[in-house]
Amino acid sequence: MRSVHSLMKYLIVALVVLVVGWLLLRGRSRPETDARAASRGTQPQEVVACRHCGVLVPRIDAIEDPNGLYCSEAHRLAGTRSP
Repeated sequence: MRSVHSLMKYLIVALVVLVVGWLLLRGRSRPETDARAASRGTQPQEVVACRHCGVLVPRIDAIEDPNGLYCSEAHRLAGTRSP
């Protein structure tokens, strides 16, 4: 009976160590891979509507054209063809 209690004690300690380690790793922030994302920080971003479909995108991600702002290159090209 004594060996079962000893084993349980070690299992509980191991479980606590694993949970604490998992929480510490999960809370760690991931490094930014995109230069634009790194420059964003935590400040609010301006959001603009795509001229072709109306989808809202952050201004920093929008594709600019003399005719307006677009959510993608495909919509920029489609927007220049439409009257």
